[in-house]
Amino acid sequence: MRKTTLWSISLGILAVLMAVGFAVYKAVSSVHIAAANPNSVSTPSSQPASVDPGAPIKDIPAPNFLLTNQFGQPFSMQSFRGKVVVMGFVNSAGNTVSPLMAVIMRNVQYDLGSHKNQVAFVAINANPVTTSTQDVYQFSKANHMLHNWQFLTGTPSELTSVWHHYFMQTQIIHGSLISHTPGVFVIGPHGHEHWVYLNSPSTSTQAIGAQVHNILEHVVPLLPGHPALTIPPARELAYYPTTIGPSESVDRSFTLPAIMPGGKSGSVSVGSGGPIRLLDFFATWCPDCQEEMPTLAHLERWDKSHPQYPQVVAIDLRLSESSTAHVVAYANRLHLPFPVALDNHGKISDLYGVSGIPTQVLVSSSGRILWYHEGLISWNALIQDIRAHLPATKSAS
Repeated sequence: MRKTTLWSISLGILAVLMAVGFAVYKAVSSVHIAAANPNSVSTPSSQPASVDPGAPIKDIPAPNFLLTNQFGQPFSMQSFRGKVVVMGFVNSAGNTVSPLMAVIMRNVQYDLGSHKNQVAFVAINANPVTTSTQDVYQFSKANHMLHNWQFLTGTPSELTSVWHHYFMQTQIIHGSLISHTPGVFVIGPHGHEHWVYLNSPSTSTQAIGAQVHNILEHVVPLLPGHPALTIPPARELAYYPTTIGPSESVDRSFTLPAIMPGGKSGSVSVGSGGPIRLLDFFATWCPDCQEEMPTLAHLERWDKSHPQYPQVVAIDLRLSESSTAHVVAYANRLHLPFPVALDNHGKISDLYGVSGIPTQVLVSSSGRILWYHEGLISWNALIQDIRAHLPATKSAS
């Protein structure tokens, strides 16, 4: 009951801080709405309601500061002169909105490709309690951003000055639990602010994708040559039980009919005392799912010599398919070496809270979630995250 009360209070205060802080920012900084640059990246015509469209800024010089990054090195705003800056205010002890900011920045970096070196990714610590270099180092490491951004921190008074100059608000709720304005700025290579928005708390792939597109829309026109970028539709989102996503305490064991390797009919069970499994929710019409299949096939074959790792079970969203025969043909054509379970009524995807595909879930022998990821994932990232979330008795050497 105590946790629920604190969380409810924090959400309420966060909503107030976001509204008041952003309103003040717009008034003081003379924010105005401008037409989209014709050279920018195209964005979806319809965005989730949870995504803030942001507001352009009248070329205001970004306030300078002097803080320290996760490696103890000093950085100022002037340190990034000559690069486009994507700067977000991030709670170094956060486990909800702040990890999503790391996810968004990772995806922006990925979509920029070779142009990412022309962009500086910066996080400003928004927590007045956990302010040490070790705090921002651990957050960066846990969220796969250790060498991908500068997570800047300082003394509480130094941070308070930065928050004030950027019109960000922070409120201590209890201990190190805080609410803060999750502002994100795009700053030009000459140190002038161009755009600001509020990071969404939504974990849906649609919201993540929309925010990535919005950032790119304002970053690309500031790059030399205004490069044309092809933006993939899939977004990457990883989260862990007890932080963001489905609870680890729920037993999600199930049995489904399945297409076995070679095309024969069978069934597959997950949980209920069986082996640890890696589930992959997919559909045959999803291009990103198909792109991921070689990685999953590699894992299934690799498991033969690494039995501590989980076997793969693909779960097809059968309600979205034209026929079961179509799924059988898909599995045979790709020579999938793992069973394809048929979620004929959508009950299993609902049970696992699937909101986008592909989605991968590591499930314990008791049917409980150990790790959860939405979107395409590379071989190295897959192995790293599986290894980190296997039970201690099963972890790899």
